[in-house]
Amino acid sequence: MGRISATRLRGALAVAVMFCAAPVAADPARILDLQQIEPLFEILRDEGVAYGEDLSQEMLGRAADPGWIRELRAIHAPERMIPAYRAEFTAALGGADQARIEAWLASDLGQRVITLEIAARRALLDPEAEAAALATAAEAADRGDPRIAAVRGLIAAGDLVENNVTGGLNANLAFYRALAAGGGVPYDVSEPEMIAAVVAQEGEIRADVAAWVEAYLFLALSPLTPEEITRVAEFTASPAGRALLSAENRGFDRVFEHSSGALGRALARRLTAEAL
Repeated sequence: MGRISATRLRGALAVAVMFCAAPVAADPARILDLQQIEPLFEILRDEGVAYGEDLSQEMLGRAADPGWIRELRAIHAPERMIPAYRAEFTAALGGADQARIEAWLASDLGQRVITLEIAARRALLDPEAEAAALATAAEAADRGDPRIAAVRGLIAAGDLVENNVTGGLNANLAFYRALAAGGGVPYDVSEPEMIAAVVAQEGEIRADVAAWVEAYLFLALSPLTPEEITRVAEFTASPAGRALLSAENRGFDRVFEHSSGALGRALARRLTAEAL
């Protein structure tokens, strides 16, 4: 069948270290608002629609029709995904130093990082911009740009490649299971066979994720100094930063597995209808 599904990259990292006074009380809702999750999920919707259009061409052999576009937008609608993300994120953040996280996110550097990441993610919706970002990051690495070294330090501090690979594999498996359950796979396939097919994608996914995350963060954080990016990495490696990323990972795992399953079921309906 080829690739089962696209790697679903996680959202804004929103990590910045500022040694300022923590507020008296913290609120998970305030933390989420500081991370600008509404514009982020609008971008994730657009990414989902774009991938669904590619699936139509790959698996149905034609460009996406208006009905398929409507279905894709419904599957990835922010009003559908955000409540699930909020619930999982809030539960996961329960034991964290939320006051410190909120203080960091509300700081000047914290808000700059979040805004830069949102803008970069939106820019990368354009395939030409994505290709340019990948080339720019590779060129920066070749010339030893200190910002690339700082970005790589941030990626290592948050284990960002591994987290995205794991999330991508889980989302792909959810898609494959739903596609098979809906009759969209033209042969019998067992659970071990599905797992093996998804695991076989790991190397390709890892290479794609490593290149994309580096290019994305280099594009987003290029306006910062290497020292500022290093401060981002320091917070990411701190207990509060790790707790924040863990909560984000749990939230994104939930919504991406759910949307991937919904996408698999929707595609199966189309495939089986055409087979009749």
